[in-house]
Amino acid sequence: MNTILTITGTLVWLVFLVMLVGKFIEALKSRQKLSLNNQWVVVTGCDSGIGLGVLKSLVAENVSVIAFTFTEEGAAQALKEGAKLAPRLDITDEVAVKNAVMQIKEISGGKLWGVAHNAGAVLPGFIEYQVMDTYRRIMHINFFAVARLTQALIPMLKPTHGRVVIVSSVDGIVSLPGNAPYDASKFAVEAFADALRVELSFWDVKVAVVNPSTMRTPLALGFFDLHHKAWQLMEKQDPAGLWKEAWTKEWLDEYVKVNSKNLAGIAQDPIHAINDVVHAVTAKHPRFRYLSGTFAKTLFYALWKMPEEWSFAVKKGTVTPTPKIVK
Repeated sequence: MNTILTITGTLVWLVFLVMLVGKFIEALKSRQKLSLNNQWVVVTGCDSGIGLGVLKSLVAENVSVIAFTFTEEGAAQALKEGAKLAPRLDITDEVAVKNAVMQIKEISGGKLWGVAHNAGAVLPGFIEYQVMDTYRRIMHINFFAVARLTQALIPMLKPTHGRVVIVSSVDGIVSLPGNAPYDASKFAVEAFADALRVELSFWDVKVAVVNPSTMRTPLALGFFDLHHKAWQLMEKQDPAGLWKEAWTKEWLDEYVKVNSKNLAGIAQDPIHAINDVVHAVTAKHPRFRYLSGTFAKTLFYALWKMPEEWSFAVKKGTVTPTPKIVK
């Protein structure tokens, strides 16, 4: 019996030691950075927030950045921050994207180190008051635009053995109530990234996914207020619908008030996500996945890994106040 206990104890310590050494080696590898002087990188969604932060960080490392923006003001700001080119376009516009790709090919000589997909859109709302046009719009911006641009840039990424970095969300690994269109688009882009990672590995092009939790960005901080917009869109389309029995205007006002206050308390500095995107672009050994922010590494990681019954119960508890139950 003593011999069995001794062997078991030794094995446990050996496993612990191997894990410790593995973590140490991983930490050392993660610190190794590449020199990307004058290498070309495309960053989308550079008008503000994470995209603008990534632009500034890459420019500081002498990377030649092509910044996609949605507004003229965003384009002017990107150029001011050091972008070599700042096409202003709607990334769902196929013709505009095709023209931008031609510009990229011309200015980069057909050799691109990376693309960081950061542009995104969200319109939260519970499924019963989400119009179908919202699903289409969110999917076009958060998924189809990523797939289209990536496909067009692949021939320029192969010669450099470069990078594709996709900013997903914690909603891409854990779907939450009240945000189905956005969550569906992020689950789609996660699947796309998984397939892309394997396919591009034959050319040593690496694919990383960044999953930020709530950051203090314009997109995130206005999240709950946008429920009003979704509710109004459905009211315009179906003013006398039964959906209003459960999701009343009074319920909505209270829901937004309570949760906006909670959101302000958990939102973190976007530098967490910015640093992870920059690492994925510049590190010699980028990770497959980056969980950005405290809640991404704790609560959302737990929800992702725990039994579905437990996750269901936790997520149901986030709907406060509950809708009006009509029997």
